[in-house]
Amino acid sequence: MENDNPDKILITRLSAIGDVIHALPAAYAVRQKYPDAQIDWLVEDKAYPLVTLNPYIDNVIILPRKEWKKLRREEGYFKAIKSFAAFFKKMRKKEYDIFLDLHGLFKSAFAGFLIKADLRLGPEDGREMSTFFYQAKIDIPDRKMHQVERALYLASAVGVETEEINYGLVIPDDLKNNIDIVFNTYRIPENKKLVVINPFTTWESKNWYLNRYFELAEKLIDEGHYIIFTGSKSDRKKIENFAERNNENYVNLAAKTSLKELAAVYKRAALYIGGDTGPTHLAAALGLKVISLMGPTDPDTHGPYGKENTVIQDNSLECIGCWEKSCSRDMKCMKLITVEQVLRIAKKKLDD
Repeated sequence: MENDNPDKILITRLSAIGDVIHALPAAYAVRQKYPDAQIDWLVEDKAYPLVTLNPYIDNVIILPRKEWKKLRREEGYFKAIKSFAAFFKKMRKKEYDIFLDLHGLFKSAFAGFLIKADLRLGPEDGREMSTFFYQAKIDIPDRKMHQVERALYLASAVGVETEEINYGLVIPDDLKNNIDIVFNTYRIPENKKLVVINPFTTWESKNWYLNRYFELAEKLIDEGHYIIFTGSKSDRKKIENFAERNNENYVNLAAKTSLKELAAVYKRAALYIGGDTGPTHLAAALGLKVISLMGPTDPDTHGPYGKENTVIQDNSLECIGCWEKSCSRDMKCMKLITVEQVLRIAKKKLDD
C-alpha cells in the first residue's frame, strides 16, 4: 500500500443480499485497523437497508444501476448517461484514498475506476475483465474458501489482521418497537419457541418441496412450537395454502415486513429453516441457529457460516453442486432430503 494511513476508504460489494451479508465482516475488520478513517460502502439498492444497520460504516451509497436502466427505458439514453455522469462526478469529489472491491465483476471494478480512488484493489481472479481496472490485484489462495473468509482475505490487502467475524447487524430501538407492533398485531406468542420457515429461493433448483415444508411445520406445531413463514410478495400466496387447522399456531409474514424488519423478526426466533437464499444468510449472521437445505450450490463456499448451523445435502449424487438454476435431473438432490431428517435436526437444535 502506498498510503498506510488512509483518510477515506470505499468498500464495494454490490449484490445479491446473501453475498453482501457474507462481505459485511470486512467492514468491522477494516474499522479495527483504521478506527479514525471514513469507511463507506457502495452497494445496489436491494441489500442497501441491511448495510445501513452496520455501525462500522460511515456512509452507505447506492450504485443506482436500476435507476439508470429505468431512465434509459422511459426517457432515453441521454437522460441515463447524464445521470450516470453526475453520479460519478459526485463520487470523485469524495476523494477516496482506497477503493477495495470485494465483488470482482465488471460493474464493481469499473465503478472504482470512474471514482478514481488513489489506490484501487480487487481480486486477481475477478471476472468480466474486472482486473483490467485495478492498480493492485490480490492473489487468492488455491484452497476453497467460504465467501466470508474470502472477503476478509481481500481486506487483508489493506493491512487488516483479524479472525473475528462481526457482521455489524445492529437492530436499533425504533426497529424493535416496530416489531413489537407486528407481534402484537398478529398475536405471536412470547411463551413458545419461534421457528422461522422461509420456503423459497430465487432459483427453482434450490427449492425444497412446499408440501414437505408444510408437513414439517405441522410436526413442529405438534411439538409445541410456533411457525413464522417468511418470503417475498410472490411467495405469500403459495404459503397461504398451508392448511394447518389452527391459525393460532403460525403466521404468514411473507412480504409483510421490510428487510430491516425481517432482521428484527429473525432476532427473536429460536430456529430458522430454509434453502440457500439471502434470508438464510441473514439468519446466520444474526446468530440464529440455521438449518439450510442445499443441493446445487456448495455449502463450503456459500452455505450459512458458523458452527451453530447445519447444512443438509446428499453428497452421494454425481450432480451435487452443479450450480444449475433450473434442474435437468428431476430435482434429485432436493428429493433426497426428507421431512423426518429435517425434523430430527430441528428438534435437537430446539432442545439445546
